[in-house]
Parts: sequence; C-alpha cells; structure tokens
Amino acid sequence: MKYFAYAKFFAFMLLFLLISCADKPSELLKVGVNQWPGYEPMFLARDLGYLPKHKVKLVELPSSTESITLLRGGRLDAAALTLDEALSVMDMGTELTIVLVFDFSNGADVLLAKPSLKTLADIRNHRVGVESTGVGALLFYAALNHAGLESDDVQVVYVPADEHEEAYTSGKVDAVVTFEPIESRLKQHGAHVLFDSRVVPDLIVDVLAVRTEQLEKQRENIFQLVQAYAKARAYMEQHAEKSVNLMAPRLHITTHALQQTYQDLILPSVSENIAYFSGSPSKFERHTREVYDLMRNRGMIKHQFSVSHIQDKTFVTHVKL
Repeated sequence: MKYFAYAKFFAFMLLFLLISCADKPSELLKVGVNQWPGYEPMFLARDLGYLPKHKVKLVELPSSTESITLLRGGRLDAAALTLDEALSVMDMGTELTIVLVFDFSNGADVLLAKPSLKTLADIRNHRVGVESTGVGALLFYAALNHAGLESDDVQVVYVPADEHEEAYTSGKVDAVVTFEPIESRLKQHGAHVLFDSRVVPDLIVDVLAVRTEQLEKQRENIFQLVQAYAKARAYMEQHAEKSVNLMAPRLHITTHALQQTYQDLILPSVSENIAYFSGSPSKFERHTREVYDLMRNRGMIKHQFSVSHIQDKTFVTHVKL
C-alpha cells in the first residue's frame, strides 16, 4: 500500500513537471531592426497585433552597424540586414541562416550630392560619405565602376547611417550614399540623385538573418515572426492607404515619400520567397554567390567560406494566410 502511495506521488510529480515544461514560455526572439521602409511591415505587424510580444521583440536601433555588433556578440538572435551585411557578419565568424527576403532595391538606395555636382563623374576629388560596411559601400563601389573611377579618385568619409543627415548639412561631405527616410530629408536641403540601385538590379537585397545556433532553439518564434510579417504584407495589399498612414509617422517621413519609396522597392510575396529559395542551387544561392564574389574582389570580404545552403525556406513554406 505504501509502495502504491509512493508510486502515485511520483506519478503526480512527473505529470506536474511535464505540464510545467510544456507551459514554460520559450525564449524571446530578439531581432535587431534599423529604420528602413522594407523592414517596416514587421512594425506594422506588431501594431496590428499579429506579432506575439511574448515570443518576439523588435529591437529598434539607429543603424545596421549596431545590429551587426549586437548580433555578433550574441545579444541579438536575428537581425534585418542587407545580404552583403549578412555576408560580412559571416566573414567575421558568426554563422547565419537567411529565412526571409524582405525586398529588392530598385532605386531605393541612392548616391545624393550637393547641387554643384551635376554628374557622377563630378564626385572626383570630393568628399563622399559612405557606411564602412554594408550596402552603402556596395552601392558606392558600383557607382565608381559606372563612372570609371577608382576609390583613390574620391575622398571617402566613413559615416554611419544615423549621421548621414548631419554630415551633409554641416558640409562634412559633398555627397553621401544613403536611403529613406534620410533621402527625403536631404532632398529638402537641395541634394539630388546622381546614382541609384536601378542601375544595378538585384545587387541590393534585404533579408532576415538568424544566428544559425538559434535556428532550432527558436524555430517556433522565428515562424511566428515570418507569419506575422506575411499577414502584415497581406494587410498592406488590402489596405494600402491606411497602411502607409500607419507606417509613415514612425519613419518620420510623409506618406507621399513612403509611397514613393515602395515604388522603388520590390517586396516579394511568400510564394515568391519560396520560389527564390527553391532549386539546387536556388536563385538565392546564385545571387548570393555573385554578391560574395563582388565583395571578395573589392576586399570587403577577407576569408573564403561557402555560401551554399545558407537559406532555410521551411519558415516561408509553412505560412498560412
């Protein structure tokens, strides 16, 4: 009888522990995000209540430079980055997996200059503000190639994104490689476009990059983020004007400027994401190899590493709308 009582007690305790483990909330997914219209649907998802706050935290940061630092240090589990930024992080020794493509830049990344610089060739011997890593540097090198210039032909001033406006308005630079919402503000100060990403289609792509070590630990939370993002994108399609009105104030730009930016971006749907990640090699892998080779040739990547199989399409494949 005593044995039976003990057995019941231990069975009860085991059941209690199992229930406790099942009810224990999974670790919060911390995602670094800087201001960029292509990432804004994640915040729209949060504001519409699609994003479970107990599963995913969007960590707002002034630029991708901070996202990269925190991601490498393990203080972020994932980050919204350009593909070249993700490759730079991998070059520095942090393994990443791409689970979602946010957008392709089709004119949204620009080289702006003061009015006296009329053509791209005019940047010779002038000061050009560029982020030291990431898409700014990539677009800058593409602009130099297009103009037939070398890096030594201009005075490169390394400026993080959150300092672009001050660098231009204070006269520290004569031109700057930037993007919205900074582009609209600089145009109000007379800046005009000398070069943009339309000239180099498919070069600049924004992605959701996850620390590979977190992929299995946070699989449910990553899916919740991708699902919420997809729902927000569907909402944008159905309620375009209302969506822009909700998103523009957080970006500190006008609704007109945001609408214009979305005309300069290609935001692939869930099915387009799936197609992009499919095949062996996938279109994504081929595209990544092209960007990797360009960065390697320009000295932006120091080490050789494989870019095969760096995507995981299972999250977009399981989205239900």
